[in-house]
Amino acid sequence: MDQPIVSAPAGSPQQSHVDAGSKTEADRPCEPALLTTGEMARLSNSTLRTVRFYEEEGILRPARRTEGGHRLFERTELDRLMLVTDLRMAGLSLDDIKAILEVKKAAASGAIAAESALRVLGARIEELKEKLTVLNRLRDDLEETTRIVAGCMACQNELSFPDGCAKCSVMTTHPALPRSVRVLWSVGQCMHEHADKAAEASVEQAEPERV
Repeated sequence: MDQPIVSAPAGSPQQSHVDAGSKTEADRPCEPALLTTGEMARLSNSTLRTVRFYEEEGILRPARRTEGGHRLFERTELDRLMLVTDLRMAGLSLDDIKAILEVKKAAASGAIAAESALRVLGARIEELKEKLTVLNRLRDDLEETTRIVAGCMACQNELSFPDGCAKCSVMTTHPALPRSVRVLWSVGQCMHEHADKAAEASVEQAEPERV
């Protein structure tokens, strides 16, 4: 017959041992999850080489290493990596990025840190605004170019290609071709001549007839 399970009486050595063990386990502080180099690369949509490069540059700092020598990073380093990646894509140099990251560390007080941050970040914001203007203009130009060039998908006229493109209705139906079309399709000069002739014809029609 199975023996009934009897709980140890309160205060007994067995109970004290169980309580002590449970308390130690419950009160043990939770260690924040650390990220491997591979996880840093995957979560930031970058590469192992990129993570290692930024570590070599002193931008990323591993919290510790495993017994096998693998680097482990805190979550804050992932935010740092993602910010640096965006800044690099925006065109900032490594020196510029390091200057931004060290603004607070290099200051003696909060006021000095804030003043430095406002100055450094303000300059970068103005640069980004200028780049956005250029990028938006280029995006509009390229989008319009793709719409126009898509009309050439049906072109089977090998005899007139490529010299006859400027006279094709795909091009002539647009009063002002985007710069990318003029350059890529080599129709710039012909389009300018076409526009000049159209302007001359318009002027002649507007002039009163001489008696």
